[in-house]
Parts: sequence; structure tokens; C-alpha cells
Amino acid sequence: MWCWLPPVTSGSAVPVHPTPIKLTVMPDPTKVFQIARLPHTLVIVPQGATLKFQYTDVHLESNELFRIIDEPQLKNVLIDLGAVTYIDSIIISSLLRVLTKSRQLGGKGVFCCASSEVQEVLSCIQIGRLWPLFETREEALAEVEPEESTE
Repeated sequence: MWCWLPPVTSGSAVPVHPTPIKLTVMPDPTKVFQIARLPHTLVIVPQGATLKFQYTDVHLESNELFRIIDEPQLKNVLIDLGAVTYIDSIIISSLLRVLTKSRQLGGKGVFCCASSEVQEVLSCIQIGRLWPLFETREEALAEVEPEESTE
């Protein structure tokens, strides 16, 4: 989205050309998880390791994710790991709770965009046996949020 700054004057009353500024939505640095709701899928983007946040925030946001997946239209979960280079057991545990609940409700869960370091952690705990890892978000979305015409 573009907006225009008010015209700048150069000492006279004649305005200089307006300056376009691109507005972007910045993630909230205090949030443990950024989320988005698609028609049938909850997208969760962890923002870092537990040490970056207050324990209370991690606990409250984890519980909120668990409540959100109860929304009737949401059945699938996509975990985008693109914002982290390290993931610890507390964050993994929070994500696994939501993925497990989604599966119990008949939904699918997927991971995407993991760095090589995060892929190594996921491989060690053998998460890929239950929830696949895709290289890109587009590939992951194709798995959990198919086109309406193909449903």
C-alpha cells in the first residue's frame, strides 16, 4: 500500500513533488507467535526461542493457539519456521499440542521454510513421520488449503 506525504515546499509556496512511502505491517516483537487465519487453516509463525520472551507470554500465547484451533472453520495447521534459526523444546511442545489437536479434529498439519539448523532439530525428534516439512509456504499451503474448486 502506498501513501503520500504532504507536499514539501522549498522555501516558496510552490510544493515540491510528493514523496511516496510504502507502508508495511511490522511483526510485533513482543509476540511469541505471529498467526494468520485462512479459510480452513491456522498459520503459525514462531518468532524465536523461548529465551527471547517472558515465560508468561509463552505460556499465554501457547494456550491461545490451543483455543484458536477450536474455531469451527479451522481444522488444519501450517507452521512456518522461516523466522527462526533455532527452535527449543518449549516452542516445539507448544506447536505439537496444536498439531495434535488439529489431527484429533480431523485436520492436517505441516511445517515449512525451516533453516538447515531447524531441519536438523526436527529430524532428531522425528517430527516428519507425523507432519511433513515443505520447502516453501506455497507447497505447504497446497497440502492444507487446496483450491475451492478441487474440494
